[in-house]
Amino acid sequence: MSESQPLPYLRRLDMNLLLTFDVLMRTRSATASSALLHKTQPAISRDLARLRRRLEDPLLVVVKGRFIPTERALELHAAVHDALAQLEAALRPPEAFDPARASGVVNIGTGAHSEILLAAPLLERLHRLAPGITLRFQSVHGDFVPDDLDAERLDIAIGLFGKVPARFHRDTLLRDRRVCVVSARHPWAGRKALTLADLSAIKWFAFAQMYGRETNFDRALKPDAARPDAARPNVARPDAARLEFSAYLSGFGITPYVLLDTDYATTMPARVAQAHSRHFPLATLELPARLRNIEFVMVWARRQHTSPLQAWLREQIRDVLQAPAGAPEA
Repeated sequence: MSESQPLPYLRRLDMNLLLTFDVLMRTRSATASSALLHKTQPAISRDLARLRRRLEDPLLVVVKGRFIPTERALELHAAVHDALAQLEAALRPPEAFDPARASGVVNIGTGAHSEILLAAPLLERLHRLAPGITLRFQSVHGDFVPDDLDAERLDIAIGLFGKVPARFHRDTLLRDRRVCVVSARHPWAGRKALTLADLSAIKWFAFAQMYGRETNFDRALKPDAARPDAARPNVARPDAARLEFSAYLSGFGITPYVLLDTDYATTMPARVAQAHSRHFPLATLELPARLRNIEFVMVWARRQHTSPLQAWLREQIRDVLQAPAGAPEA
């Protein structure tokens, strides 16, 4: 047999012979070994004979009624015993996950202001339940980009993701509506809702990770989007509504400060707007229907699916984001 094949010597060996050999080396007795392995003494003798033939060494010789190992047996057992112990540990069912004993860093990508809803209650929860876990939040673009999960830069991504490749797991966390948010002193603050025609009359800002990319707004406001006459090319249609951004901020956290000191507007989930309004004098306006409905999705790689730590953390994220707005942390 060519030694270019993987594990050429193991492929020719019955692993049960190594189990018998390990016990014989520890007990130096066929009688004691048969009791430990629940085998008959003749079966123990047959296993030893097969291993002797395979390795071309007597391995254990009888001296005054007791097995004495050869030099080859001593060398072999030093490696075999540790290898069998490692295999046993690897095959043993995992212990029940205890978050209090867990440690490490978990990287969470957050888009669409989701960090504002998630960070504080999740940090408080982990401080109580899993103090050894460090959370590292990172901003992600509104569209799902698999590179960060593939490269293990992120463990979990949360956002308003539309298309997610089938090789990833996904879970819907929260359904909400998108709203327009302005300062309470904004000229339009007294309005209750915006029409499609109003969109181009407002100064909008978005966020740096959206610059130069097609957004959910672009897709929703295409001339044929959500129109019953889209398949009728001869039907006259009004000019397409536009929502154009004239500024891009570096991150979501600065949003309320910019709104308060300018006459700009932005959009965000209604629950995020409600959270900001507890601390800042802001006004909320309903958006046109085609821009309104949103869905927060959590995505993770298949390699993380069975990790006890990752599964536990995903459950904590679900609990936090699915709790009623403003509910105290359990």
